[in-house]
Amino acid sequence: MRPARSRLIVGAACLACLAAPGVAQDDPPAGTPSDPPADLLRGPSVPDEVSRTLVQRGMTRGFVPVEGRPEIAAVRLLDLDEAASARVGEAVNERTVRLATLLVDRIDVVREITDAVLVDQDADRVRELQLALWDEIDEGRPRDPLLDAMGDALTPDQIVEAGALLDEYWGAWIDWELRNRAGLEGDRLAEARRRTRERLGFALFQAELREAYDVSLRRYREAMEAIYNAVDPTDEQRAAIRSLVIQHIKDTRLEATIEQRRAAMRRIYDLLDPERQGKLFDYMLRVALPG
Repeated sequence: MRPARSRLIVGAACLACLAAPGVAQDDPPAGTPSDPPADLLRGPSVPDEVSRTLVQRGMTRGFVPVEGRPEIAAVRLLDLDEAASARVGEAVNERTVRLATLLVDRIDVVREITDAVLVDQDADRVRELQLALWDEIDEGRPRDPLLDAMGDALTPDQIVEAGALLDEYWGAWIDWELRNRAGLEGDRLAEARRRTRERLGFALFQAELREAYDVSLRRYREAMEAIYNAVDPTDEQRAAIRSLVIQHIKDTRLEATIEQRRAAMRRIYDLLDPERQGKLFDYMLRVALPG
């Protein structure tokens, strides 16, 4: 029975496990001088280039950060033609790919971050490791790393306008963050603004890391968790499965063939004892033949 089981589980594995790969009506015409104003609440017209801003205030006049990277939000306010919009989208996608590739290339660092979060609960170590990744992807930690990347899609005037939007936005954001720090001035204020900008920039990078993780490595973690839940491995087996999956990611760089996924699943199967091999076999049957 074992050879038949092995062939079946290898076939089922290519279908399921180890994460097969998979952004009003028109205004009425103005009346005659004797007519009342058409819209009593309407103020003077403001040119688009003057009214554009990323700075938004909430119901209590609190600062409201934009979703995602501010550079993307700033460029969305510009008058881009279809071709330029497509090139901007490519630049954004390229950054996501770069981050996902960084996580694959530094999979051992990702493992250490995971352990620091889940096992050691060492926030300082997590920060240290993430800062190292930030330095690697954005040398010098620029405030607006995507603006340069999108520059080829913009005219010189649009680059200047986007920069002005971002200057206004970051200034307002930092002002809001420092709103309760009275008495800061001179060098102390400059240092507080620098540290605040660094902290906010790091938070943006962390959000990008999470997104890159979701599109690259999360499916592998979910696959491992599903196997753990199905077979209830020993601590030694759990560590061995994790090491096998990490090596599989290193070898295939998110582009595993069916044969490579089969081989990885067979290695996981072989390191289990007979009882857990049976549990894994039953789990793979349920995945391959649901219901």
